[in-house]
Amino acid sequence: MTDRVCFEVAAEPLVRGPATFTILRLPPEAARTLQAAGAQRVEGDIAGHPVNLALARAPEIDGVFLWAGQSLLDRLGAKPGARLQVRLRPAPPDAVDTPEDVETALIRAGKTGIWQRLTPGRKRGLIHQITPAKTEPTRAKRSATIIEGLTE
Repeated sequence: MTDRVCFEVAAEPLVRGPATFTILRLPPEAARTLQAAGAQRVEGDIAGHPVNLALARAPEIDGVFLWAGQSLLDRLGAKPGARLQVRLRPAPPDAVDTPEDVETALIRAGKTGIWQRLTPGRKRGLIHQITPAKTEPTRAKRSATIIEGLTE
C-alpha cells in the first residue's frame, strides 16, 4: 500500500483514572486498511503537520486510535473536539524523523554515530523531550542536554 488513507476525525478525550488524554480514533475502514498492510506505526500528516505515530488500542476504546499528546495538539493549534484532516500510510517500524536542528546539533557535537546506534524507540523518546518546548531557547537547551548525555 503506497496510497494514503485520508479521513476527518475529532480530537476526543480518553479518561483513564484521574488523567484525561486526547486521542484521534481511526474510522474502522481506515484502521482495517492500515492493519491489512501490516502497519504498527503510521506516517503522514494531521492538519498539514507531519507525524509518525504508533497505532494504539486500549480496553476502554473500541477500535484503533492515535495518541494526540498536548505537544501535538499545540503544533496543530487544536483543542479537544477540533475536527482534523488526517492522511496516513504505514511507516517502517524503525523510521524516526529527527528534526533538522537536532540533526545539526548532533553533527556539531560529533555524536551522529552514537545517535544512529540508538533504538528507534529511544530516539523517539529523546526527541519527544525536545519537541514540546514552546520557545527556541528552551528547545536548544533541551537538545543540548540530551546530546551532551549521549555516550558510548
